[in-house]
Amino acid sequence: MSYLLTSMEEVRKENEKKQRILELKEAIKKAEAEWNTSDVEKLKKELKGLTNESFLTKVFKCDGRY
Repeated sequence: MSYLLTSMEEVRKENEKKQRILELKEAIKKAEAEWNTSDVEKLKKELKGLTNESFLTKVFKCDGRY
C-alpha cells in the first residue's frame, strides 16, 4: 500500500512540475513579446533549473520496466 502511495505522490509531483514548465514557457513568450529582457532571462533560468536532471538521477531512476 505504501508503494502505491509513494507512486501516486511521485506522479503528482511530476504533473505539478510539467504544469509549472508550461506556465514558464507561456510567461517567457509573453515577456519576449513585451520586450522585457530581464524577466525573460530570469524565467529561462528557472525553466532550466526545472528541466535539467542530474546524470545520477537519470541513471538510478527506476521506472519499473525491468
